[in-house]
Amino acid sequence: MGRPRQVLDEEILEAARACFIEHGSSVSTETIAARLGVSGPALLKRFGSKRELLKAAFAVGSPPPWLPMVEEGPDDRDISVQLRELALTIDAFFRKMVPAFSVLREAGLTPEEIRGDSEDSPAARAQDSMTAWFKRAQERGLLREGDPSLMAGLFMAGVQYRYFLAHITQQRVPTEEEDPFVERLLNMLWRGMAPPGQASPAG
Repeated sequence: MGRPRQVLDEEILEAARACFIEHGSSVSTETIAARLGVSGPALLKRFGSKRELLKAAFAVGSPPPWLPMVEEGPDDRDISVQLRELALTIDAFFRKMVPAFSVLREAGLTPEEIRGDSEDSPAARAQDSMTAWFKRAQERGLLREGDPSLMAGLFMAGVQYRYFLAHITQQRVPTEEEDPFVERLLNMLWRGMAPPGQASPAG
């Protein structure tokens, strides 16, 4: 008898994501395991239950991967360049998450599961971190004065909203190459965020 195939956690999570999106939250662990060439019990031994596997596959309860970029910035580059970088990174994250929305809703995750081990939800932490980013930018004179939480909220809502709309309407979101939405959004927001005398963003 050959040795059981060894698979990395990330391989399991990638296969699980694909199966959950393709078949829904009710997909069997055997279906996921078959895609990896391992047994269903082997998956459950690694993650405990199918529900825990689903949560791990979609990083439920975990901070978004772009959060460190926000917590460390802004840096010394042109602020409009950094706003564009942030917007495109967050946009890519939500583009990837759109197919997961239906799965997570179908699974009926509780607020406690979505919040994870933290006292605050990942969404609340992201908003607080983004607010702090805008406040630091204002303190350095990189953005005009104003309520940093409002700036952060407008920025985040502008980037996110079309993905939640796409989830509800089941419509495809065009890529930035097909429709430069993020660029147009930033041009509009910049008019209200730019320091006095700086009319247009760089680049």
